[in-house]
Amino acid sequence: MMQTLRKMNEGSLLQRTMLHIALFVLGSASVVALASVLLVSTAKALLPPHDATDTGADKAEQEQDEESGGDSTSPEAAAGAPGARTGTKALAQMRLANRRESAVAR
Repeated sequence: MMQTLRKMNEGSLLQRTMLHIALFVLGSASVVALASVLLVSTAKALLPPHDATDTGADKAEQEQDEESGGDSTSPEAAAGAPGARTGTKALAQMRLANRRESAVAR
């Protein structure tokens, strides 16, 4: 064991510095990789899948349409909808639909 430690100490200052820099870079990269894997896996576990949120939003919109008896995607319905949240949600959905249409047109 002592011979191994002595051999590591026999290198030039440049070699030892480069070894320390390489170990630091590898250690930092491994910490970042581990943190990102943990963050992504935690987010996937806590958040529903993308398709489920879209389906849930569609179902909520259909239920809202049935209750109000009108089309919530029209600007008139959004302006005259009871409550600020309902109108804001309808406007946001209209903007999203417009973005999708413009993306398809390109």
